[in-house]
Amino acid sequence: MPVRARRRTEPFALADEMDAALSGSKVALQDGDVLAISGKFIAMARGRLVNLSSVEPLPDAARLASEYGISPGLAEVILRESDFVLKGMNGFILSIKDGAFAPNAGVDKSNVQRGHAILHPSDPSGEARRIREWALLRFGAAIGVVVTDSRLQPLRMGTVGTAIGASGVRTLADDRGRRDLFGNLMKVTRRATADTLASAAQLLMGETSEAVPMVVARDTGVEVGDEFEGLELFVPPAQCIYVKGLSGAPAMPCP
Repeated sequence: MPVRARRRTEPFALADEMDAALSGSKVALQDGDVLAISGKFIAMARGRLVNLSSVEPLPDAARLASEYGISPGLAEVILRESDFVLKGMNGFILSIKDGAFAPNAGVDKSNVQRGHAILHPSDPSGEARRIREWALLRFGAAIGVVVTDSRLQPLRMGTVGTAIGASGVRTLADDRGRRDLFGNLMKVTRRATADTLASAAQLLMGETSEAVPMVVARDTGVEVGDEFEGLELFVPPAQCIYVKGLSGAPAMPCP
């Protein structure tokens, strides 16, 4: 169920705006619901908006800006938000943020006023937990919360939804030890349930003028409960099949 909200350009009271948006969309939260909420919506509420003209770039940022064709102010903000910077291409810096690949460290200039950029919430899973607590007080409902973003996939065109924070919802379903339709034993298969929920919600949230920062998912079959906190989705680079498989490997054309 999509939940529409007003366009905002400055910090606001997140709980009050969520309450008004849910009421306006005639949606009441129920036990077992999963609320997918845009990380940008949370970030705007918390004032995570940067006027790029006010950012003083350091020498490393100026070098990256020249190399990859972006503004020095944007490069500086990306460096501040990144855990590691890997490489880049025209218009983008590929970085690792909070354990995941993230072009420009999640710093985004869309759906904000010109000359500004919006960042990820500083603590997405903490924000998800606080929203769960609010929902319990406001609706008497025990829900799960997934904080979403959109991201490019390697070698795929277009963005998909991804989870950057979660609380109260199982974010990873482990199918190892189960058997498939033909009796084959699953040895490595785990399903990223939080990412799947985020991507499904993205169909309704959109990327432009939809003004749908929240989606309520009901009867998903995904477990919801107090025992689930944060994301369980991250893999160290040394264990990632893409990173480990491609490190130092020359491209091999196939017939």
